[in-house]
This record gives sequence, C-alpha cells and structure tokens, in this order.
Amino acid sequence: MKIDNLDLEIIKNLQQDARLSFRELGRKLGVPHTTVFTRAERLLERGIIRNFSAILHPHDLGLQIGFIIVDSPPAQSKDTARRLAGFDEVRKVYRTFDGKVIAKIIVSEGHHGLEEFLMKLGDLNMKAYPVHDVVKYDHTIPESGLKNLDLYKEKK
Repeated sequence: MKIDNLDLEIIKNLQQDARLSFRELGRKLGVPHTTVFTRAERLLERGIIRNFSAILHPHDLGLQIGFIIVDSPPAQSKDTARRLAGFDEVRKVYRTFDGKVIAKIIVSEGHHGLEEFLMKLGDLNMKAYPVHDVVKYDHTIPESGLKNLDLYKEKK
C-alpha cells in the first residue's frame, strides 16, 4: 500500500508537532478529523510512524553526546553492533558495508562519563568523538526524502 499526498501532509505535520490533535490537523488540512485518525492509525499499523513522543536535546540538558566508530572485521560487525546496542548509553547504532560500526552515545556531562562508558567496551578497536557543539539537531525526514520513497505515490 502506497502513501499519498494526504498521508505525506499528516506525516509532515506530526513530525513538527506530535501534540496536534487530529481535529486540529483535519482543520488545517481541510479534511474530517476522522479521516486524519484513520490515516494516522494506518501509518502506525504499517510501521511508517513508530510512535508519538517528546524530542529531548541531550546537549541542552547538560548531557554529553558522542560518537564511537568501531573498526570491526565485516564478518563480526553484526555481533559488534548488537553488543553496542545492548548498552543504555548507546542511542543509535549503524553498520557500514566495510565493517565499521558507528554508535551515538549519551552520557553524563564531562570526560568522566565518556571515559567510564568506554571502559565498559573493553578492547574494541575504536575511536571516540565527544561532541563539543551541536550545530543542527533535527529528528525529521525532509519532505524531499519522503517524496522520493518507493511507497509514495502522488495523486494528480
């Protein structure tokens, strides 16, 4: 099942403010709130929308953001990624084709939090990059990216 322009507008608006009621969103989009509800429920069921939540900015809360790049043999990268994903401090984990595992971590402010976390990892071949300044922090997918999805079909 494809998503259409209305689904795209619902996604765009909810990415910006998940507190919008379906009634408000229906008014804004010029459709009945029941239509918005039905469409949003369908997007949830399909896993396109995962949940509605508050977005916190760790850096603004005094927490340290960092990235760890582990140089793992490609055959072991999946296990390394799973191991990293098991830590509470690890918020996102990515694998590259060449075996690297990239993890975003959030620890208490200062080098002590980062050092304590790195000691938990043991002898992994890694580099750690504590973030000094957050220049842009955006959790949304841009409209251009959404429109290029294979599941998007534009109604004319």
